[in-house]
Amino acid sequence: MKLSKWIAFSIFGFLSFTSAAVGPPPMMRPPAFAGGVPGMAQMHAISMQRHQARTLRYREALEELHKNPNVADVPECTSATPSPESLCLRQPSPVEPIVEEPETQPIAPVIQKVRHYHALLFGNNAYKLPIPALDTPVGDVDSIAEVLRSNFGYETQIVHDASKAQIIEAINKIAAESKPEDSVLLLYAGHGYLDDETKMGYWIPVDASVKTAAGWISNSDIAKLLSAIPARQLILVSDSCFSGSLTREQKFTAASTEEVDAILNRRSVIAFSSGDEEPVSDAGKDNHSIFAWNLISRLEKIEDVTPGYEVYQIVYTDVKKDYPQSPQYGAVITAGHVVGGEYLFARKQEENKY
Repeated sequence: MKLSKWIAFSIFGFLSFTSAAVGPPPMMRPPAFAGGVPGMAQMHAISMQRHQARTLRYREALEELHKNPNVADVPECTSATPSPESLCLRQPSPVEPIVEEPETQPIAPVIQKVRHYHALLFGNNAYKLPIPALDTPVGDVDSIAEVLRSNFGYETQIVHDASKAQIIEAINKIAAESKPEDSVLLLYAGHGYLDDETKMGYWIPVDASVKTAAGWISNSDIAKLLSAIPARQLILVSDSCFSGSLTREQKFTAASTEEVDAILNRRSVIAFSSGDEEPVSDAGKDNHSIFAWNLISRLEKIEDVTPGYEVYQIVYTDVKKDYPQSPQYGAVITAGHVVGGEYLFARKQEENKY
């Protein structure tokens, strides 16, 4: 390929990602990777350009983080009902363990049916310069929420263009209202960042600043937020740059061989990310990110009870066909995940068994 043509394609690919541009996206966005997905050498060059632009943009906030690594941390709540003026992380409530009958006695059914399905989705488009606005998160969460409602019976709550306080308060509310026998799905779509020096990942809410990291949300605080949600079925889906850092604690390498009854009686805390520790694409298909489009497509095809890992495998394969990003799937041990746990997607039936 001629150098001039490769440069043109590289520019198109560069502009197609979530944090590529310094200014707002153009009104008419060219198709992502107009000349096809670039080779590894070209992709490395594009990634290096984007990394340099991103590091420069967040330079002041990063300098502050390196001097004070706890600047973004949110304190834990000191009471079970924190005041609205107090931004804090709800502490986990004691959960009584499930007691199985001894083998010498008749085995009682230990499966506890799912009481409620909750989904809380954050879609952030309206960032303020110099953080570039995004095109797809609001539409992504709206469409995913509709599939979760119509096909799976989730009670959904959507927050568009969420601030740090709105994200934390909404998750705290889910933690306060949910029970161990519930199923909870959280989804974040927006900007993210990974500090190369500390390897700590962050969500970047719409009110975040490039001058200070105080408005960012760290992976460590995200894990604490998850630990406070008592639901045994819990999954966090994150469609943002560098979101793979959330899955780092324990990667899934195979589908669970446990029976549904056994899975539902374990604490399962899963993180499903749109990419690895890398930038991910905001552009994709039908006005959705490439990850969201494939996730929606897969969810629509589920007919019965399907483990999350099986959903991940298909989404991973389909995303990789179009973009050089690698969705990840892992357990969040620090939030209470128990070995053998898994998240289950159960399509709504006339009489839902699970």
